Amino acid sequence: MAEVTLGYNIATAGWSSRFSFLPDWGVHLNNSMYTFKNGELYKHDTNPTRNAFYWNYAIQDYYTYPSEITLVMNDSPVDTKDFRTIALDSNATWDVTVDTDMDSGMIDRDYFKDKEGNFYAYIRRNPNTIDFKATSTQGVGKLGSISGNDLNFSFNISSQISVGDKVYFASGASFNLIGTIAGYDNNTITVSSVTITPSPGDMIVVIKDSTAESYGARGYYMDVSIQNNDTQLVEIFSISSEYSQSMP
Repeated sequence: MAEVTLGYNIATAGWSSRFSFLPDWGVHLNNSMYTFKNGELYKHDTNPTRNAFYWNYAIQDYYTYPSEITLVMNDSPVDTKDFRTIALDSNATWDVTVDTDMDSGMIDRDYFKDKEGNFYAYIRRNPNTIDFKATSTQGVGKLGSISGNDLNFSFNISSQISVGDKVYFASGASFNLIGTIAGYDNNTITVSSVTITPSPGDMIVVIKDSTAESYGARGYYMDVSIQNNDTQLVEIFSISSEYSQSMP
């Protein structure tokens, strides 16, 4: 585990926060926090640049650290749930990662939309992951032949294929990325750059970009981590999620 600085809250009599910056020493005096780093004295909460601590002489700027909040959503703990969305009551968007006991997902801060004062977004599948239960995963069929960047088939290709989709081939129990679709016709997929060359007869699978399907995350509970690296004041008041009971 990486080294962190723990913050003690006198009002709650507990260790309430973790900080990424590592001071050499610190002291609380007259309602202000002072720390020492590399022989320099710093007074906290006076720097107008947020998420920045200690001067870096090499780049003539402050070291920056993102703000991060982690929480657990565990309403109705005996039920398996489909978590669909994340809503932030905040004046800014945050990057979000979620993990359940069965699944994982993410939300890029650019995916959030402002709806009646709250930022709202659907939980997305992690990039470059394969979920055979997701509608974004499409089986194409067995490869007939390969010529350069062209994958040739002896049958018509599914109309669900699109430029920008990722192409994989099955090798035993694993799937290997061939590349990204640059074009296609009735019997041929053209890949922009072949990463690994498949063999005729290999099973070909196409997976759409993670932003194409907002399928959520399934599980009994959900760990939510939000991160923000803005250098101006950011406030957040609540984090919530819409979910439904998962049906077997």
